[in-house]
Amino acid sequence: MANWDEKLPPIMRERLARIKSETPEEAQKRRDIEGLDFLLTEFYRGLLQPQELYQRLKKYEDEGKQFLLTEAKTRLKSSFKWRGLPIEFNEDGNGRLTLEFKEKAEQEKGGLVLELDSSNFDEEIKKHPLLVVDCWAPWCAPCLMVAPVIEELARDYGDKIRFGRLNIDMSQSIAVKYRIMSIPTLLIFQNGQLVGQKVGALPRKVLEPELAKYLKIDTDVGRGNNA
Repeated sequence: MANWDEKLPPIMRERLARIKSETPEEAQKRRDIEGLDFLLTEFYRGLLQPQELYQRLKKYEDEGKQFLLTEAKTRLKSSFKWRGLPIEFNEDGNGRLTLEFKEKAEQEKGGLVLELDSSNFDEEIKKHPLLVVDCWAPWCAPCLMVAPVIEELARDYGDKIRFGRLNIDMSQSIAVKYRIMSIPTLLIFQNGQLVGQKVGALPRKVLEPELAKYLKIDTDVGRGNNA
């Protein structure tokens, strides 16, 4: 009678063979990597906030698991979440990584994208003369294409145009209020009022001129007031 594992697909038999031959140390390392996989997946999906991610990664630092910090840094750096991430990976002269969490005031320096949700959405659209809100979701592939464009524009325009990011899965009431039927959708607010909406994964060369129109409108209004 054939062994039960002979009925498994080749890739599963190969993985099972590796697990059987693991030392206890190798098995623990594999479990640690699987735990990191789960942790980062939750973060990418918006189910884990940066502060919570920092606290979990800090445990790896405290436990001396440098290989996990190195792996986390590599994966985060290659993801859409890296720009504006309030977690700093600092390396000392011996190559050892330590973590630091940047405070909100420091995060916002340099025109970084604001993280919006139902608790601060209304406040932020009133606070900024021109605010562009990127409505997205972690499962939306085109949204991931738009994210780097938004990051670049946020960095280049500073306070002239503020940019925010809204996960509609976590703020469904706002999505309903503004009738967001597909994503990515950009909501454009001027002086607290919705003045424009752009749908789709628009490249910078298309999106930038459209947003610049609102800067011109704002300038023209100011000139009219001074006339």
